[in-house]
Amino acid sequence: MAFGTGFKHEDTNEMLEEGNYTAKIVKAELKDGNYGQYIQCEVEVKDHPNCNPHIFLLNDMPTKGFGSMTLEDAQKAWNRKMTLFFANFSIPEGDFEPSHWVGKVGEITVQQQKKNSQYNEIVPYKTKPRKAKKEEVSTHTDSNNPDGFKEDVPDIF
Repeated sequence: MAFGTGFKHEDTNEMLEEGNYTAKIVKAELKDGNYGQYIQCEVEVKDHPNCNPHIFLLNDMPTKGFGSMTLEDAQKAWNRKMTLFFANFSIPEGDFEPSHWVGKVGEITVQQQKKNSQYNEIVPYKTKPRKAKKEEVSTHTDSNNPDGFKEDVPDIF
C-alpha cells in the first residue's frame, strides 16, 4: 500500500447556520484594541466541534455615545447585555476575570452581522436571530397588459 492511500477530505470548519446553540467557553482573554479593551472568548459549540464562527468579543463599557445613542443610553445597553451574558453563562455578575469564565456553558445565538450580511456573528446569550433585510423585488408593468398576467389569451370555445 502506498503512502497516503485512502485519504479522504475532512471538513474542519463547519459554518454554523443562524439559530440558537449550546456552547462552552474554552478560552477567554483580555485584549487591547483600537477602541479600548475587550475580552475575546472562544467557544466550543455542542455537536459542532469545528464551527465558524467560534469567537465572540465583549467590549468594555462605552465612554462615549455612538450614532444617535447618547453616552447614558450606550452604557444602559451595555449593562443590559452584560447582565444577560453573566446570567446565561452562570457567571457571577461583575466577575470580569476572563480566566473564571473558561468551562462555563450557556446558550448563544448565531445571526447575520449588521455591517456585513455575508458573515454570521455570535451573540453571547440566547435571543431571536436578526431577520435579514428583504431584498426589494422590482416589478414590470406592461401598459398593453393591464391585469399583470404574462399574456392575455382569448378564450376559445
